[in-house]
Amino acid sequence: MTSSVADRGPAPAIPLSAYIHLVIIYVVWGGSYLAVKVSLSGPAAITVLQLQSARLWCASLLLGAVTLARYGWPPLPNRRDLALCTVSGLFMWMGGNGLATLAARHASSSFIVMTMGAIPLWACLLDLIIGRTIPSLRVVLGILLGLAGLFLVVSPALLETHRAIIEPGYAGFTILLVVAAGLSWSLGTIIQRPLMQRIRPDWAASFQMFVAAIVLSSLALYEGAPLPVDPSPRQWLAFGFLTLFASVIGLSSYLKVLTSFSPVVASTFAYVNPIVGVLLGWMILGEELSAVSLVGLAVVLASIAIVLRRRH
Repeated sequence: MTSSVADRGPAPAIPLSAYIHLVIIYVVWGGSYLAVKVSLSGPAAITVLQLQSARLWCASLLLGAVTLARYGWPPLPNRRDLALCTVSGLFMWMGGNGLATLAARHASSSFIVMTMGAIPLWACLLDLIIGRTIPSLRVVLGILLGLAGLFLVVSPALLETHRAIIEPGYAGFTILLVVAAGLSWSLGTIIQRPLMQRIRPDWAASFQMFVAAIVLSSLALYEGAPLPVDPSPRQWLAFGFLTLFASVIGLSSYLKVLTSFSPVVASTFAYVNPIVGVLLGWMILGEELSAVSLVGLAVVLASIAIVLRRRH
């Protein structure tokens, strides 16, 4: 037994490129809602449906082209896998990301990224409900602590003590949107799990975004809003960031991180992204921060640490 262990030798060194990919998902995913806010803020008027559908069309086609060039054509999926891709894609990109984008109409990017930081908690809660699993005391305490932290995050907007976070008159509506967005994204990630054993994640993500783009484009046509006229360079840069970095490079980097690091290290984006998003919103857009919301964010991140400790 001893010689067998010794023969294995030290674990292979993690390449520098893997750490670069880790930093990429910290910064890129942390800044995605900042880019959403910039895209929607003008001067060219663009609706949420227009932004989300255009972004997903570009991202799905680009990711599909990159995956095709690297790995060739995928095997033909069966009907069940197509159905799982369709349903999970709608939950994640139309329900989760789409509702969060809608919430960005009336809320600061910092507020969105703080509330969406609770996604690991929603995923854990839905896992327990769907699996009919009795959670341990630590998990129960972690979820309750996270919900308390989430309340602290949204309480300044609910009590209208900090109007800079959410546009006056839209607090309740916006909070419902971000909670629904977190639940929808979490449910989509749970639904897609069987796919990861049979389809390359790159192809699955490309198809999921493609399906969501079709549905969102149909809704955008029904909406009948005029096309944006003369978007500013800032809006074009934000749109390019969402399409290329947040949707394609971010996903590719995350897949690389999953193969290079332990699940514990790979899951650290759940802690880092909200902090990066808050800092970017403050530095670039000058967004005001509520001390109570920041305390709530710290509580949420602590609760995620408790919950993820169960999984890893």
